[in-house]
Amino acid sequence: MTDEQRTAPFYTVPPHHIASVEHPAIIRNVDKAIDTLEGNAGISKIINSSRADTRANLNLRPEDVMSRPLQSTNSQTNNVLLKVTVPRRTGRRRKRGTEEPFTEMHLPSENDGCPRLSARDLRRSLEDNVGRYQVEPVGMVNRTHVFRGMPDFVWSTSSSEFTNRFRDQILSFDYEKMKQFDINMSKGAISNVDIIPPPSYSHGDIPFNYFYRQNPTVKQSLDKTGQPTTINTSSATKIATHLVPYDIPTVPQAAHPGCPPIPTLEPVLQETISVLESLFSTRPAWTRRGLRNSLTKLEQRHALKHAVPYVGYIFRSGPWRDAIVKHGHDPRSSPDYRIYQTAMFRLLPRDPEVARDGGGSANFNTTNTDTYTTGTTGGHGGVKSNRRHTHTRYSDVAAINPFANPSSRTTLSSDNTFTTTTPVPAETTHIFTGTPPLPHDGRMWMFCDIADPLLRNFLFPPNPSDPTNPPPGFLRETCEPVTDGWYGTGTMAKAKAIMRAKILALTENRATDDEAEFGRILAFPDHVDEENLNEEVLQFSCEGEGVGSREMQMATDIRAAIRGAVSWRAVVSRPGGVDGKGGNEVGEGGKKVQWEDEGEGDEGSEGEEVEMQDQEGEDEDENQDGDDAEDQDQDEDDEMDEGS
Repeated sequence: MTDEQRTAPFYTVPPHHIASVEHPAIIRNVDKAIDTLEGNAGISKIINSSRADTRANLNLRPEDVMSRPLQSTNSQTNNVLLKVTVPRRTGRRRKRGTEEPFTEMHLPSENDGCPRLSARDLRRSLEDNVGRYQVEPVGMVNRTHVFRGMPDFVWSTSSSEFTNRFRDQILSFDYEKMKQFDINMSKGAISNVDIIPPPSYSHGDIPFNYFYRQNPTVKQSLDKTGQPTTINTSSATKIATHLVPYDIPTVPQAAHPGCPPIPTLEPVLQETISVLESLFSTRPAWTRRGLRNSLTKLEQRHALKHAVPYVGYIFRSGPWRDAIVKHGHDPRSSPDYRIYQTAMFRLLPRDPEVARDGGGSANFNTTNTDTYTTGTTGGHGGVKSNRRHTHTRYSDVAAINPFANPSSRTTLSSDNTFTTTTPVPAETTHIFTGTPPLPHDGRMWMFCDIADPLLRNFLFPPNPSDPTNPPPGFLRETCEPVTDGWYGTGTMAKAKAIMRAKILALTENRATDDEAEFGRILAFPDHVDEENLNEEVLQFSCEGEGVGSREMQMATDIRAAIRGAVSWRAVVSRPGGVDGKGGNEVGEGGKKVQWEDEGEGDEGSEGEEVEMQDQEGEDEDENQDGDDAEDQDQDEDDEMDEGS
């Protein structure tokens, strides 16, 4: 084939190795574009790099030496750089396809700058000069640098005195200026503090798509003023429960004013309130678990949290913490109410898999066929975890379906609505017997619900001379409302230590020897003299032969509990109290204050009812802002604190 028969000419590519940089900006000034690539030094680094993966640095604010550069992606290419020359335009033009005379037009001069031609203009220029433009290879493009990442955020430091001095004296790399740099080492600056920004804000330069979408339960609506707003159709209903502190002067006498009238409530809720009133006629205080176990219908158990505000109030702290007390009854008024004091414990799991759900022992699948079933099933037969107060919901119980459970009774009411009544077996998980299995639906027990013989004889010792009253000197003359109630500090510390040891033994599937393990503990005094506390706590020690490690550990825990109770009472009784308002333990904003080294006993500062209130508030926020919010436990309340 001869040269005349070739359809395209051959060109010799010069042996020049070229690096291509795809600048993300529109280049109008070449010198400024070079400055963004760190000037001649940066260009030389790109071209003459000894490593193939060397990256180019792009600084969108080259005048600020403290701004973070954007690094390129260096990829190997096999391209050719061509130089295409087209005839220069004369400046005259006429309409294509006509014989009209040419007209003069203004051409940009050198002073006007080089305008950027679009791809359409370049293609039109080549089409108008077919056969008259020249092509010349310049060299091979072996490397191409592209910038696909996101630049970092920039904080303006123009008003920062320290940053300006650092930029002028240190980053100038002038030794004489560096010697002038000094740092103010004085302490206690609280106003006009110069905060230095971090060297970088964003940890990644690749954009991430979060796939935000609206919660399907959040709907648009109009408020009272007619302005558009959003409402959460699945938000939890506010329950106006009296949640009072231990030192409230007068206990609530009736339901909260925010509670709807009873005749306007649903029939199931009215029936539940009637059942609770009959239960409170037998005793003035209950635990939530005790009330739930006393209800014989599943619908009533689900309505319990809405019915409690109509019958009683709840102590959020103190000896009757989390106890639901009948309206108008003050357990601090008589020592007869000592039997309704409560004890709460942390049930630490042994199995890490169970720890996430709040379970207890690793072997908790024991069944008591006479009373209840613990383990991986809730108290009603639904497969649930062992979280506190986690019970089967309506969607999880086959008994709700009248066709699936023969024991369910469905009737048609006068308003053409079906009413399903689902009986459930009675449970006794609120009673502490000291024998397995250990119930996992709560961590708090009331003293009158303790059936363990050792603890019951210890908390309620017999008095042969007067069976209706305890032995002389066993109780306090006046109620101590912060930690101990009507019992002595030693009595409460011993009772909690022994009960905690029994709970741990149940979680470890072992039996306790009451005489061998707790005989020396029961001999400790019931009261302590707080004026001589350091000497008094020495009486709570186990020494001598035959003392085991568990007894010594229990004695240590008792001494710590006594010191903690005395210290906490001193904190809340001093002028100003905890929150500076005369001894009220509820801090600013209604939140409870817990000191690091002082606390109300060794079992935590907040009870189940307060945790349920906080958890329900957090869950409500998640339901309003999140995408796939989970349903909350049926037995958790959103209480309203009115005792701050």
